[in-house]
Amino acid sequence: MRIQEICAEQRPREKALQQGLRSLSDVELLALMLGSGTRNRPVMDLAADVLKATSNLADWESFTPASFMKIPGIREVKALHLAAAVDLVRRIKRARAFRSRPFVFNEVLEWCQLEFGFSSREHFAAVFLDTKGRILSSRVLSVGTQTESLVSIKGAFRAALEENAASVMFFHNHPSQDVSPSPQDIETTRALEEAGCTMGIDVVDHIIVGGSDWFSMKLSGYMKGE
Repeated sequence: MRIQEICAEQRPREKALQQGLRSLSDVELLALMLGSGTRNRPVMDLAADVLKATSNLADWESFTPASFMKIPGIREVKALHLAAAVDLVRRIKRARAFRSRPFVFNEVLEWCQLEFGFSSREHFAAVFLDTKGRILSSRVLSVGTQTESLVSIKGAFRAALEENAASVMFFHNHPSQDVSPSPQDIETTRALEEAGCTMGIDVVDHIIVGGSDWFSMKLSGYMKGE
């Protein structure tokens, strides 16, 4: 159905203005984001195509502009608009997690999942905290391949010293999206914890993320502190 064929008060733009964005269905919200359809595909149908391609939004986080452009009727500009929505959410999550107050685990985790959870390469990263548990900064310490990252224990704590961190939380992702720890992950965690003890820098946790899933070395008993 074309927008012109919908009664004025039920068109996505008018409905959002009168009743609020939450009154829109997923298709209507996507239609509002897309703005227009194509010569052969009305915007509501195009929005339905995007919804279907992303498994009713469940796979949205893994889509890039190139992914969106595989949907017939989605060209560069529309693909960028759709991908920008994901990046804006990631930035909101980061801003919320990194504001100046003691960090909230779930907020940092959500940001990390958006940042690295769907990456095709393994990243090893750290979030540095001050003595009051406030986030000082974050840093990607290494980027590896689809199956492994090169972790430098010395490099990790050199970065912590540079940030004047009192404690640090480590993250890495599994591109396979299976967050089960490998023997190397367990060995690395213990090496990080030992080095932290020597340096007087507390290792809060070592988290593995993959897709929307995660695994905590601390909560699972792989760290001496537990």
